Amino acid sequence: MGDVALTLPVISALRNQHPGIEIVFLTRKQFFPFFRSLEGIDLFGADFNGRHKGISGLLRLYKEIRDKYKVDYIIDLHGVTRSKILRLLFSLSGTASSVIDKGREGRRKLIKGVNRIVLPHSVERYVEVFRKA
Repeated sequence: MGDVALTLPVISALRNQHPGIEIVFLTRKQFFPFFRSLEGIDLFGADFNGRHKGISGLLRLYKEIRDKYKVDYIIDLHGVTRSKILRLLFSLSGTASSVIDKGREGRRKLIKGVNRIVLPHSVERYVEVFRKA
């Protein structure tokens, strides 16, 4: 839930800087209330415990999104197995994407005491994904 809340300022800034683009945000329906204050965002609800559970559910989710929207680009702010599978499915149909660098290697080094650097905040990582896009 925290990660979803942290995306709000980034999505809002994107909307303000590029008012002409259509933004579809895929998230669980339970997180829709976070986005009430944002205008011009189309929310698509995923049901990972039911309709969109497992590989067959992800294939169903891909088809539902593909049939409802003309997707030009995927921006993956989560970088987990489910989102990787969805990105793969969209890439097979020619849709380009960018994915967040979660900084796992940097965190490991920090925990082990190898690195003493300050790691970027999650919001900075979200912004970087949009810069890549």
